[in-house]
Amino acid sequence: MPYVTVITLAAAVGGAVAAFTLYQGRPRPTEAAGGPSPQQDQTRALPAAPTAQTRLIGAFGLIVAVLASAGLIALLCYVAYALAKFAIGG
Repeated sequence: MPYVTVITLAAAVGGAVAAFTLYQGRPRPTEAAGGPSPQQDQTRALPAAPTAQTRLIGAFGLIVAVLASAGLIALLCYVAYALAKFAIGG
């Protein structure tokens, strides 16, 4: 059961981060004045084309962030379980 909790929380946090970064720097479609028209391009222009090095750094950063988040969630679940067990007296 703790593994399901960790996976569920990690998926929820990942979804929240994805939603936050997806719209960073541009208005959400519901916030745009008059809504987006089909003629408007919804992509953001990058300052430079991504290189293999920047993609590798980004992938490595993502892996580190996911592992650190999963470890933190697992630690918090363990502490919560230990506190609940202590409070119940088991």
